[in-house]
Amino acid sequence: MTPRTTLPALVAETPPAPQPPALVLFGRDGAGRPRAAWFDAADARVATAAAETMRLRALPVTETEPRALAQQFARGRVLPSGRALVPFAKRELYGRLVALAGEGAGLSVAAGAEVTARADAPTGAGATSSGAEEKPPAPRPGDRTFVGSPQPTERAEIGLGSVVLALEGPDDGWWEAEVIGINGGTFSLRWCDYDPAAFPTILRKAGELALLPPVVG
Repeated sequence: MTPRTTLPALVAETPPAPQPPALVLFGRDGAGRPRAAWFDAADARVATAAAETMRLRALPVTETEPRALAQQFARGRVLPSGRALVPFAKRELYGRLVALAGEGAGLSVAAGAEVTARADAPTGAGATSSGAEEKPPAPRPGDRTFVGSPQPTERAEIGLGSVVLALEGPDDGWWEAEVIGINGGTFSLRWCDYDPAAFPTILRKAGELALLPPVVG
């Protein structure tokens, strides 16, 4: 009589619980495009090492609100080469992340204010980011050679070389742009954070520009 073989009982496997974000890597690539991704605690150490190699900033996240923001980015992946996969990020979310990081990620106060200006820029055409009442622009009809202040504090100072805020689109917000040409009341500008070869010159009327907020020392 053949002995009866008892088969082992099947054991149901329980998938591991998803781990929350413990670290966010973020920064801009060579073309100025924002990138950000989160990593869990298991990958935090190697992701931090990858950040140094890739010249990215690393922000530990331990509280509920930062973790909720981190989860709106893609999950990153550490590659066998020691580098990390950090996808592109939406500008509005990236701005909130940099504002949250502030000096904790090596950013200056001025840099945090700059991002806040981008995310919360004026909705009314020609309004300043500080909400102060603007002075009317000084008349400069046909003046193509007026050199302005690098960061004007009033509209009369806007000219060649000035960095101002320009609206990219209804859903994209206000971004820094440098004045490179003037034709009467029309300004030619180029985006400060993007490669000029990939993003062409834009044209804006004087009333479609806004001033950067003052830098607080």
